[in-house]
Amino acid sequence: MTTRNDGPFETLADATTSARRSPVGRAHALQLACAEAGVSLGRFDRRVLDEVSAFDTEVVWVLAAIIRRAGGSNS
Repeated sequence: MTTRNDGPFETLADATTSARRSPVGRAHALQLACAEAGVSLGRFDRRVLDEVSAFDTEVVWVLAAIIRRAGGSNS
């Protein structure tokens, strides 16, 4: 069982710990967060998410968590 913490995060250490518990990669984390938040993605949207996924793991994880929280997904 994987425990997911979708924040809010207070420190880099919080985000790092949460990201390390995730079984998904950075690009997939962003796309999955969008899907869970009910966000439809076009080709260019996916391209931008792929580019953003090159950021540090913790940054990507926090962005994915923000997307989930904005979409109201608490699962």
